[in-house]
Amino acid sequence: MRRSSSSKPSALRRVDFPYMKDAQGHYAPIVYLQVWTGNRWLYLQAYVDSGAAWSIFHSDVAQLLGMKLHTTRRHYMSLGNGSVLPIYHARIRVRFAGEELLVPAGFSDALRVGFNLLGRAGFFDRFSMTFNDRARLLSVARLPTR
Repeated sequence: MRRSSSSKPSALRRVDFPYMKDAQGHYAPIVYLQVWTGNRWLYLQAYVDSGAAWSIFHSDVAQLLGMKLHTTRRHYMSLGNGSVLPIYHARIRVRFAGEELLVPAGFSDALRVGFNLLGRAGFFDRFSMTFNDRARLLSVARLPTR
């Protein structure tokens, strides 16, 4: 993660995330973010997916966060390929691109893509995200608050 320069030393104008290699060795917009466990911050990787409405994490992440998924209501999310993914909704505290946020997320033990997904809800309404596949770079800028 690289931060761009700014006229004010404490202002964060843009954060650049160089693409990382996925399990197949292809460069992809995979970023690190931190999630709050209740007593410490945990680093996670997530694939930034502009086509995903929600961020979805494997249910193992919920266990690391100390969440009891069986106490929340199960929802079903339709995927682009027509299949249905059972998920449990929650709000989680994250640190991303120099900001601390409370965002909606889903957790599922049926997530079979091999990585967590960072979707639009809670992120794309707060940040401008520019994907530059040629340069293998994701540029993230905080949007002004309304």
